Amino acid sequence: MIVQLSNDDYQELFALFTSTTREELEQIYMANSQDYFRNEKVLEEYELTQEKGEFALDAWRAVMYFLHRHGFVLSKDGQVVDLEQSSGYDR
Repeated sequence: MIVQLSNDDYQELFALFTSTTREELEQIYMANSQDYFRNEKVLEEYELTQEKGEFALDAWRAVMYFLHRHGFVLSKDGQVVDLEQSSGYDR
């Protein structure tokens, strides 16, 4: 199976990447919020000002939560990975 991302997927991933708290995470899925992911203009330029470690952590968190939200299952050595918990978003 090959995963092909839509424009909505790119918008959601970018919104997840820039949402560092659980509250911000919830707002990206609220259509009436200014942070709603479908409002992201992914063709605009974005300037990254974070340290590499923060970037890596945010990227990991965004991808793990994206996979969880879209129903993917990830396993390692026969063990299913808890994608939501692996995302690291505080509860």
